[in-house]
Amino acid sequence: MLTKGECRKMNRLSISWMNIAAFNLILLFLSGCAPVTLKTVDLQPLIATTGTTVNSGSFGFCSGEGKTPSTTFSAPAETVMVGYDDFFRAGKPPFACDDVRVSVFRGGVKFDVSQFDAIASAEFWLDTTKSISRSDGKLMETSTPISYANRLCMGTEIFSSKMLCDYSMLLPVGETISVVVSDQVRDWISMRRNNFGFVLTGPRSEFSAQTPPRDNDAKISWYSNFRLRITYEPALNFRMAQ
Repeated sequence: MLTKGECRKMNRLSISWMNIAAFNLILLFLSGCAPVTLKTVDLQPLIATTGTTVNSGSFGFCSGEGKTPSTTFSAPAETVMVGYDDFFRAGKPPFACDDVRVSVFRGGVKFDVSQFDAIASAEFWLDTTKSISRSDGKLMETSTPISYANRLCMGTEIFSSKMLCDYSMLLPVGETISVVVSDQVRDWISMRRNNFGFVLTGPRSEFSAQTPPRDNDAKISWYSNFRLRITYEPALNFRMAQ
């Protein structure tokens, strides 16, 4: 049987070991080795829309501006289209007056990320539903869609016909597309940037209004099934469901 002195010594020893264990747990947490629970959620878009800019006019020896037909392409609900549709009607020499119309399509997709305080990662996913191309007046649709959108950027204003954007990055091509957008989403969450959504552009670079393409070509892709895949730590996002 232990004496009172031995019992007090054992109690001090137990308390000492408990303090060491608690201290080790604190060190473990501070060192970043504490167990972390992550969750992943797919957000659906608030807005998915297409912006269209049209450049048309008559060039050469012209007494006035000729009439050009409007594009016949459009995007169904919850779908965006990206690409271009050209119309060209050559004038008759020797004093030719050419009629030109160029329609450029850009897609805008916006998600609400206001419920997050911090994220581990973010990926933007979308599906290519259909693609067409036209060359020399021949319209072709591929059985396996070819993705003509080749750039993804961040909107700089509320979606409009021009779909202005910056912070452009390459967009992978394929039937199902995913791209890491963690930095962009963090900028929206921290309010370093206003959330004006993503803009899909391509495949042709900008051109001068004075020298538009003179052809009857077209390259357009349609996209749908947009989702923003967010991985986050519930403990750092008190407004999210735990």
